[in-house]
Amino acid sequence: MRGWLGRGWAALRIAGDRSDLWPAGALGWLVFVGWLPLLLVVAPPDAEGIEAFGVSMYLSQSFPLNVALLAAAAVAGFAALCLLAAAAEVAIEQSADPAAAHPAAGRVTLSAFAIVLVAAVPVVAAAGLVMGGVLAVAPAEYLSADLATPILLRIVARLLPQLGVLLVVLLLMQTLGGTALRTAFTRPGRPATATLAAAFRAVIARPLRPLGVAIAGLLMDGATVAISLALLRVLWSPIGTGLGDGLRSRPETI
Repeated sequence: MRGWLGRGWAALRIAGDRSDLWPAGALGWLVFVGWLPLLLVVAPPDAEGIEAFGVSMYLSQSFPLNVALLAAAAVAGFAALCLLAAAAEVAIEQSADPAAAHPAAGRVTLSAFAIVLVAAVPVVAAAGLVMGGVLAVAPAEYLSADLATPILLRIVARLLPQLGVLLVVLLLMQTLGGTALRTAFTRPGRPATATLAAAFRAVIARPLRPLGVAIAGLLMDGATVAISLALLRVLWSPIGTGLGDGLRSRPETI
């Protein structure tokens, strides 16, 4: 435990002292989960707006082509986020010790991209399970006579099993992906499949250490999201009032 705490404090000191690592770190955080507080504060999802969008997609003359194009755009956007996350990881790793010899950044980034993509797909599948549960229970909760409990809490209470599955899958993929990325950085040039296989064997052989690192990382991410959400609400409140109603979802708001 002391070793983990010591390495954690060392990482915090490096992050505070090395301002050259901040852009890559900010990019990695933004594409991972840093977008969530911004979305929830600046443009929170509106159930009626989502319903109207779905109806307009269905009634459009280009249906179902528009749905196929939207799905393709979503897949392309997801792949782009994975590529940016991989590039940020490589930039942090190679900038941490500029004097050391590093392999070509492009080659390592492609290997890291494959690892991030493989680790992210099960998480997306688990998130899809949660979204399917939301679509199944939200209409009944929306029409429920229980007005004392907020609708969001009622939906979360009914989706605890799906949320538990999502959390477990996220933790396992963070553990596997982090170990594979570390292996790719220390042993460049290996195929991504071999790197993932080696990481899987390493996690199975000694699971506690990488699992503990992943748990600590997720706890830190959750705390950072909560703090960012609280601060953004305070900062955005006067800005949103000054912009007026209806501008939060328009491009000029950014």
